[in-house]
Amino acid sequence: MRKVKLRLNELLYQYNLSIHQLHLKTGIRRATLSELANGKRQRIQFDHIEKIANALEIDDINEILTIKKDNNDE
Repeated sequence: MRKVKLRLNELLYQYNLSIHQLHLKTGIRRATLSELANGKRQRIQFDHIEKIANALEIDDINEILTIKKDNNDE
């Protein structure tokens, strides 16, 4: 089975940002960003994806989301 994975930690590293800095750029709550980064939130709103894309000037959704094979399916 495949799972959609948010690449938030990779983006933070790539753009040299903290969760707080991304919060300031996007207006998304710090707690929400932290939960997303730590995999504690199973759902993400399209609005959040759009805000992240706009803040980081990302045009390709593949930079934000990826599909990974679940390791439990071996």
